[in-house]
Amino acid sequence: IEPFCSGVYAGDPTKLSMKAAFGKIWVLEKEGGSLVGGALNLMKEKKDNPPPERDPRLPTPPKGQTVGSFRRGLQTLPNAIGRTLGDRVKVGWTLKDIDRSAGGYKLTYSTPEGAKFVRAKSVVFTTPSYVAAQLLRREIPDAHSQLNSFFYPPVGSVVLSYPKSAIRDEMFGPDGRVNAFGQLHPRTQGVTTLGTIYSSSLFPNRCPDGEFLLSSYIGGTLNQGILDQTEDELAAQVDGDLRRMLIKPDAPKPKTVGVRVWQKAIPQFYLGHMEALEAANEAAEEAGYEGMFLSGNYSSGVALGKCVEGAYKVADDVAEYCRELASMAAPATASGDSSEESFFV
Repeated sequence: IEPFCSGVYAGDPTKLSMKAAFGKIWVLEKEGGSLVGGALNLMKEKKDNPPPERDPRLPTPPKGQTVGSFRRGLQTLPNAIGRTLGDRVKVGWTLKDIDRSAGGYKLTYSTPEGAKFVRAKSVVFTTPSYVAAQLLRREIPDAHSQLNSFFYPPVGSVVLSYPKSAIRDEMFGPDGRVNAFGQLHPRTQGVTTLGTIYSSSLFPNRCPDGEFLLSSYIGGTLNQGILDQTEDELAAQVDGDLRRMLIKPDAPKPKTVGVRVWQKAIPQFYLGHMEALEAANEAAEEAGYEGMFLSGNYSSGVALGKCVEGAYKVADDVAEYCRELASMAAPATASGDSSEESFFV
């Protein structure tokens, strides 16, 4: 399980909570008595309760394809959402203060046009936990201490492009393609790269013909020293690791397409994580902060699908809260302030 922990969480498997970090696996073992028993139960359940039919509006994936993306990358989705919402999306606004007031919340923002104030009945925090912690440190100190306890290790993304001839011969299938998603690297291999995605094998038009694009990740809980390395050093480290397993040792030097380091990348779901999150929510409720919701990857899970599922859940929670408020007399909004049903931070 160590390569999986490193590849998904960039974490230390001795510290991660199975229930919090790998909930589906935990449920399989708990309900089936073992992973195999749980998997058999799951197969039977899916057979008895087949999933709904695929949305006909979605494009048909290539045969055998298990992942998808947009032609111009994942930024396509948030850009489209932004265009749809228009000026309701406020960019360049920095939340400076949040106050509980009659009928909801007053949010103070620093903007390019000066200070702005927003009144909302509900507020959803989708920031990293440490950002939410700082914003709540005065109003809800107990929530601040819990949210501030979550650890985010640094992770670097290194994207390299090699001539296709640099890939080891055994990696190619009968069709002349590298038909794989990528690879995870156990620490026992003596490499520091956490994992590598075969970008140009997954999606077309990711690199010129005759080249092979690889997206690798380095750093994590067990290698925080990447913060002291330059971009060139990180690219050289990844290149050296790849030559031990995927790239021919005598291959030419790759093109460095991009290197980026996130100083605080992925929240670690350590033992006690869910209890700490529950304590933060309870502290907010006890302080009278009804209608404030903590969301984001430290709450729902770090995978993109988990974040989407968590977003739907919090949207339902906000809608239910606003329906409850609608059944009661609500005080008028202060003059001069913009007003919203709910506001996402």
